[in-house]
Amino acid sequence: MLKRRSKKHILFLCLLLGLAGCSTKLIYYHLDWLIPWHVDDYISLDRDQCTMLENRLIQQLEWHCHTQLPDYAVSLRKLGNDLRNPAKPISHEKLGYYSRTINKYWKELMKSIGPDIADILMTASDDQIAELFANLEKHNHKLKAEHIAKSPEILDRNRQQRMIKRMKYWLGSVTAEQKKAVADWSSQLEPIAADWLQNRERMQTKFQRLLKGRTMDPDFKVNLVGLLVDAENHRSAAYHLKIETNMNITFLFLQRIDRQLASSQRSYLLKRIESLARDFDQLSCDPAEVKGKK
Repeated sequence: MLKRRSKKHILFLCLLLGLAGCSTKLIYYHLDWLIPWHVDDYISLDRDQCTMLENRLIQQLEWHCHTQLPDYAVSLRKLGNDLRNPAKPISHEKLGYYSRTINKYWKELMKSIGPDIADILMTASDDQIAELFANLEKHNHKLKAEHIAKSPEILDRNRQQRMIKRMKYWLGSVTAEQKKAVADWSSQLEPIAADWLQNRERMQTKFQRLLKGRTMDPDFKVNLVGLLVDAENHRSAAYHLKIETNMNITFLFLQRIDRQLASSQRSYLLKRIESLARDFDQLSCDPAEVKGKK
């Protein structure tokens, strides 16, 4: 099974990677940087499909190592420089720039792996597609229970705990003043979980319609890649507005934390950023070496 450290979830990559039902020991000790969203085992693949998946992933790893990973390191070091001077806190504009940069990397990744997702899906049987959407529905119920069904007080507490845990990773410690900033940030956010799940289900419906014509529609591959790359174009206006509002609230929160950093916290943060950049620098791009790690 493919494993990774990121905590973000989305539906589509299950088709490339929940294909991890193959349990090929594939891949590569840093595969999590190629696969930016966690996936469960949504679909069972046969031997030929597993082989196809493995070959395509090896090709994508080579592409990713030679293209995006060097850019990741560059962007991280730029961020480190922007956070280095306590007398010059990071600006709202800079945070927007890094947000757009991440989105650009994501779109480039989707453009690269989207055709492979489509090719594998074109070989899927109706039973496999039914299994996929049954598992997606189960996961939707789980997400609803975790992020919507609980009381607002519990959701707020969980959100604060998640943020404080992330801050400890990056800063080493969190002060009482910074915990107050976290509480203020959490209380200001627009409730968005229900909109997010509704959007997820709406995208799954669009996705399912596309899959019905996977073997007959000559534009299936193009349309699937478009859905992957431009997913934000399918959001409702209300949902998009909430995303923008929460993004601005989060930028203000990050600026507040930047101003509150102790010298030891800033030093810890800069070392963490540089360590991650070095990880990207050191990644192997040799497909033969990747295969040797199976």
